[in-house]
Amino acid sequence: MATQTHDPRLALRAEHDDALPDGAWWPRSRTLGHELTELFDEWPASRGAIVRVLYSAPDWEDLPRWVPVHGKRMKTGHFASDDTHRLVLSMLDASRCRITVIPPATPATDAARLLGEVTADDVVGPRDQAR
Repeated sequence: MATQTHDPRLALRAEHDDALPDGAWWPRSRTLGHELTELFDEWPASRGAIVRVLYSAPDWEDLPRWVPVHGKRMKTGHFASDDTHRLVLSMLDASRCRITVIPPATPATDAARLLGEVTADDVVGPRDQAR
């Protein structure tokens, strides 16, 4: 059985600020269909339920219209323009969460620095470590 590392891959700001992204995410690959399941696994329940995902097409090898997440079909779409390195998560409460995507090939030390820059020390790791 493979051992999964627990390096933080998702960091979220404690408070929303219109001028800044709400967080950063460092996926393991450029296959969005697979990576979204991992994002949902790490997403803290206290931040609300995600109902739709908009993504930057140049960041991904696949361009799904929906992906299976925990037995449900999650609707996805991509930006009309090349707004690279961004996800916009539509939440159940009608709010939006803007997430910066750190390219998967980014070295771990650089990704950790970028996650830290987005959130100071508000790094969220696996779901069981959420606030």
